[in-house]
Amino acid sequence: MKRFNWIFLLFVFFFISSPSFSQETKKLALNDCIQIALENNTSIVAAESYKKMAKAGLKSAWGNFLPEINAYGSWSRKDQEMYNIRFDELVVSKESYYYQFSLSQPIFSGFRNAASLKQSQADNLQYDYNLTWTQQSVVLNVKLYYYNVLKAKQLLSIAEETLQTSQEQLNRIEAMEKIGTSSRAEVYQQKVRVGENKLAAIEAQNNVISAKTDLNHVLGVDITTEIEVVPEDIEAEIEVLKVEFEGALQKALKNRLDYKTFQNKLTKANAGVKLQKSYYYPNVALSASYSWWDVQFPKEKRDVTEFDTYSFGLNVSMNLFNGFKTNAGVNSAKAEVIAAEADLEQAKRQVTLDVRKALLEIENAAEKIQATEENVISAEEDYRLASERFRIGAGTLLDQNTAHTSLNRAKVNRIQAIYDYKYAVAVLDLATGELTW
Repeated sequence: MKRFNWIFLLFVFFFISSPSFSQETKKLALNDCIQIALENNTSIVAAESYKKMAKAGLKSAWGNFLPEINAYGSWSRKDQEMYNIRFDELVVSKESYYYQFSLSQPIFSGFRNAASLKQSQADNLQYDYNLTWTQQSVVLNVKLYYYNVLKAKQLLSIAEETLQTSQEQLNRIEAMEKIGTSSRAEVYQQKVRVGENKLAAIEAQNNVISAKTDLNHVLGVDITTEIEVVPEDIEAEIEVLKVEFEGALQKALKNRLDYKTFQNKLTKANAGVKLQKSYYYPNVALSASYSWWDVQFPKEKRDVTEFDTYSFGLNVSMNLFNGFKTNAGVNSAKAEVIAAEADLEQAKRQVTLDVRKALLEIENAAEKIQATEENVISAEEDYRLASERFRIGAGTLLDQNTAHTSLNRAKVNRIQAIYDYKYAVAVLDLATGELTW
């Protein structure tokens, strides 16, 4: 009896300490998955860093319009004495003191500063758009893998239900064989059927595990983390959209952030032409300086005012010849504009293609939903009639199994169509720039 207690305690200890028992399963809804992915995704982290860099560059571009103020001070001591006149007296000293303040205010830079600011503003918007577009792409991926988990779980339920039904049918056939109303061949046929359904259930279980692993990966969590997605009532959520292509395309061209990125590239390229042309114009700046020098550290006000100086002026500089560098820079910038215009046109074509394909997928999935709904109803009735015929001896086991296979296929096709439609709607939202979370 004492040995039995020890064995029981050891069993309880290992059961409780096992990972499957001690690890808490996370129950996650779709919004929970999206928030986790947005926090963990490395592409978003990189995009946020680039956005900060662009914001710093914009601040620097604004700084080009502001004055530049510098201060300089020095103290020195020589090994030989210096003779200097201070207030009409001869002073001997080995030390000297000096400080200076200077100011330079740009007045005109050939529109260079304005063009540089325009480029920095385009960069700032571009990285801002890139961050949001990256987030939207991550959200779409989360929805895809989240739906895959739900789909895999429902397909597993069908496989388990099919296995249970076939096992119950095998039990009935074996009972019927004992009373002579069924043959041994039908028993073996049904055993084969049960074996096939067991394999299908195992495969469906593996598909669930694989789908959860993929979801963990896109969430940025350890792939061994146990998660449980919150089931959805898919029948209640299906509402077939009716979207016109032209309206969807106009929304996409207005809202698509990746398309806006190419628009900003064109803006930046045009500003680059102005920037290069600015080297043809003179630079005008206002300058001022104030300095003081003495051989003694000042002790009173007159020690400063007697030996300080100030100056101010207007500086004008202009490049007359730089080996055709300005001309080459302008031509290069113009070529970049042409390339940016071509990229923008290609981006527009891609947006048009994305919208068109998304609408076709929605239409296709909607038609499949309607067709599979009718197929499920017909397959259920066919299976019911085949089962009844087999029960009264008017039909064969093969007929019943064939009807059951058709019913399972119809259910699987319906689940596939529903989740294809849900994902197609998310793709359309991304294609039109309206994917939110």
